[in-house]
Amino acid sequence: MEIRIIAEGPADKDVTKAIIRKLTGADSENIITILPFDTIDETDRFSGNFSNWQLVLEKIADYSFWENAMTTIEGDYIFAIHIDTAERGEPKYDVNMPQRSGIVVWEQYAIELRKNVRQKMESLVLPVYHNRIAYAIAIEETEAWILPMFENAKHDTSSHAQPKEALNRIIGRDGKLQKKYINTAKKDLDYQKLGKALVDELKKCRKKCYSLDAFCIELESL
Repeated sequence: MEIRIIAEGPADKDVTKAIIRKLTGADSENIITILPFDTIDETDRFSGNFSNWQLVLEKIADYSFWENAMTTIEGDYIFAIHIDTAERGEPKYDVNMPQRSGIVVWEQYAIELRKNVRQKMESLVLPVYHNRIAYAIAIEETEAWILPMFENAKHDTSSHAQPKEALNRIIGRDGKLQKKYINTAKKDLDYQKLGKALVDELKKCRKKCYSLDAFCIELESL
């Protein structure tokens, strides 16, 4: 089986790929990244041109992309399409947004927001491909999938409005975690290592993050 990834950025791709390998048993050579681009210069890296939510939506709405992709695939295939919800509400990313204020049942919030984003994405894709796509829709940010490894909250991690900041804060105040999960050369979190750690604790993380569990369920059903 060939699996193709369309994701917002390198961190999202690394985490998504780790989950795919865990749940499908696919080898790296059978997992192909469409977005983000692997070959980019530093201008693209810092401008975000190598991939972002806009490029993800543009790619899946491009009929010629799907036609060309089908000519290069032999045998069974899956597309894993990642997007964060942090930018929902921006032009061209218009979805109904459940309220974050007041008394919120966070798992229900995640269910509703993911459903709305999935409907938006499905509306852009030709129906013939719908049953070959697993949607990696991360509520707020992909770091929400990772947070259950480091906290014991009773509620869904969609309660974090800024999961990346929360994850950076947790790792940044623990010397052992810093050595393990910070890439000193890039001065950023090491998402390849975090992805590997996540899949080792995938059962636990799925229980505390509905959007992660939903992606895993879709992968397992294809």
